[in-house]
Amino acid sequence: MRADRARGRSRILMLHRVLDGTAAAFGLPTSYRMRGTAVTVAELERILDEAEPIVSLEAVERAWGRGDDPPVGSVLTFDDGYREHLDIVAPLLTARGVTGTFYVATGLHGECSAVALVDAWYWILDHAERGAGLVPLPNGGVFQGRLDTADGKAMWVAGPPKAALLAAKPGDQRRMLDALADSSGAALPGDLAARLYLKPVDWRSLVRLGMRVGAHSISHPRLTQVCDDALKQEVGESVRTIAEICAPVAFAYPDGAWDQRVVASVRAAGVSSAVTCEQGDVMVDGDILKLPRYFAVATGFGSP
Repeated sequence: MRADRARGRSRILMLHRVLDGTAAAFGLPTSYRMRGTAVTVAELERILDEAEPIVSLEAVERAWGRGDDPPVGSVLTFDDGYREHLDIVAPLLTARGVTGTFYVATGLHGECSAVALVDAWYWILDHAERGAGLVPLPNGGVFQGRLDTADGKAMWVAGPPKAALLAAKPGDQRRMLDALADSSGAALPGDLAARLYLKPVDWRSLVRLGMRVGAHSISHPRLTQVCDDALKQEVGESVRTIAEICAPVAFAYPDGAWDQRVVASVRAAGVSSAVTCEQGDVMVDGDILKLPRYFAVATGFGSP
């Protein structure tokens, strides 16, 4: 997958966690690993080798602004501001002489108590003490399933209960999390945000290392599911916060969820680019606010 691709195309890669592969509850892989959003350091090294040449997001933005073909190569993006992005990823990129863009939700960091919905869900699954879980479904009924088998956990990680969680209203999401924690015996620790996320001062450290920090909303909701006022706040305030650290501001749609209303809000915030979770190469006639990305997973580039 090296850069023998057609002239005038960039490939944006999306990564999340970089973990050591240690097993979670019941000796099973972590939820991130099962979902395909975690790689080991060795796997990241291989991904970087296959991604060469690596180009910056700024280079893509500059080419788009001039109306030129985008540079041939791969752009590295990392979502959600996890601790290992500064501790592991940035030094690795610096040693290679390349850069990446790190999208952070400005209200989810190591100095607050809030945790992204999916991170809370995965933490419970990965620390379960009982072999089965049960949650109420927003539209009625319950889902009950095994937590101590690979097939059973996979249903929680990427099956119907996870889909119901993401589509639910905040109150129903809270009830589902509480029920899963109660039934599994895995209460969420009060310092979970500090365990998972970088602090705002760490975002500045990434920039000093030559990395780019971008906005990823405030609280990581699906922006297509929030009201107009909340949308304006989630986009505008996150962009203003990041502009104090790194400008111009690049944006990533949480969960890749966008529609024309969301795009209009992002455009009004004055961002320089916005990335989705839709797969494809960046083309000269593409939309700078709807840039496609490929998942970068242990087995290559594609959908996990």
